[in-house]
Amino acid sequence: MIRIAFATERVARAALVLLALVLTTSCGSGGVNGPVPVVDPTRITILPDNATVFAGLPTTFQISGGTGAYIVTSSNQAVIQVSGTLNVGVLTVVPNPVLADTTVTITVRDTGTAPTATANVTVKPGTVNNSITVTPTNTACGAQIVCSSGDAIVSTTIAQGGIPLAARGVRFDVVSGDYGFINVDPVTLATTISSSVTVTTDETGKAQARLRVNAAAPSQTALLQATDVGTGTFQRTSFIISQSTGAEPGFLTVPNAVSFQGALKDQCADRNGVSARILVFGGVPPYTVASSTSAFQVSPGDLSFSGGSFDITPAGICVASPGLPIVVSDSAGHTTQTLAANIPGTTAAPTLSATPNDVTLTSCSGTANVTVAGGAPVNNRYFATSGSDALLVTISGNTVTIRRQNPSLGTGNTVNVGVSDGISTANVTVHLVGEGAGACPALRLTPSTVVLSDCTTPVDVAVSGGTLPYSANSNSTAVAASVSGSTLVIHRAASPGLSGTATVTVIDNRGLSGTVSVTGSGAGAGLCP
Repeated sequence: MIRIAFATERVARAALVLLALVLTTSCGSGGVNGPVPVVDPTRITILPDNATVFAGLPTTFQISGGTGAYIVTSSNQAVIQVSGTLNVGVLTVVPNPVLADTTVTITVRDTGTAPTATANVTVKPGTVNNSITVTPTNTACGAQIVCSSGDAIVSTTIAQGGIPLAARGVRFDVVSGDYGFINVDPVTLATTISSSVTVTTDETGKAQARLRVNAAAPSQTALLQATDVGTGTFQRTSFIISQSTGAEPGFLTVPNAVSFQGALKDQCADRNGVSARILVFGGVPPYTVASSTSAFQVSPGDLSFSGGSFDITPAGICVASPGLPIVVSDSAGHTTQTLAANIPGTTAAPTLSATPNDVTLTSCSGTANVTVAGGAPVNNRYFATSGSDALLVTISGNTVTIRRQNPSLGTGNTVNVGVSDGISTANVTVHLVGEGAGACPALRLTPSTVVLSDCTTPVDVAVSGGTLPYSANSNSTAVAASVSGSTLVIHRAASPGLSGTATVTVIDNRGLSGTVSVTGSGAGAGLCP
């Protein structure tokens, strides 16, 4: 009795192993075959553990056992990109393209001590090459454009590892667009239009079908798909449909309407990284492109060939739907257009804030920095203003710098600085105490007029008052100026002669400025070497 039971168990196990082998080796892409995974906390199971898949098609594996939390890796990330944690028992992979059969090992371990499990995956090259072509039978609308009511030949090549596959079934499907495929009954020769047609490849692996665009089809971009029936691998491509204009060549933009939307409520899209590319087909090249509004910029403004493109960039100005025209004109005087709209976003902007909102200046040389955040700034620009000319307020990005400048306000004064995003305002209170409230020393330049008598001898000007450090610049290439400490040094530069009067401007750390008038005399007015 016991011996029979053991024998029966061995036979049953062998049958299960044989069944698993048959199911595993017949497994293709897109699903899981084989026995139900074993749920055992002491070991991990991945099924199938051997699979043949095709590049570009998803394949699913079931993982069970162990702790239920897994770490999955691939031996070849370039072919099967898998790396990281998995908290469910289903793993789906999409292999990348390969040139020849490539074996990849998927390794699974859990967060406990169960032994690792592996699956050996053979990735085969896809069979649909990147060579789907759509060729119009009539080029009235353009060499690559199918007119409404027109026909076109769609073709692709089925090959694997560079070897054409003859007598292979290929199905062409309509993905989107106003067209269909022509089916001819082999007996009655009756013609019907359908959304799908299946053909057979010739000895070179080439498959061809004929499509027809609906007579009333508007200008649009259409999509079609070619599928290798044997493996399920597929490829998609797009083509342009142009509404027929009778005797005139088809002339269109694709797309013929675009709509931008701001990221926040009360804010429309600006030029920061946002644009739309428009293709131009048909007509009589070359073309000119022009925007009818300052709300959009176009670039380039000239195109030399059919199939060229230009970009539309919003300028942060709202334009309601359906939009304003971007007009394209061809050399024969025909026009077409793309409507461009720019609408506000729907997400409320975070509250505009300035941090800190209360600062103190205790001297004429001191500064205070405030950080601005939130709001809905157009083109990421904030604006800062002061209610008093005793303060100099500058802004760079989201940092506001506040410093003193003349005149005196007396003691115990406060001044408000406003920071705005163009819609709302955040206030900063600036306290002026001690020297920060008194009269700031004026910037003085002594002397205020100098004469350069030759090309080598510099002239020194004393700088006093204001707030160190100082900087200097000249409005003439014949005069050079620099500041060292509290001394302004002026001398001739190697350039054409100094005729008339040049001006050297000195600016202190608070933005106050003073000028020195510079003239040339004798050799100092001539050409310096």
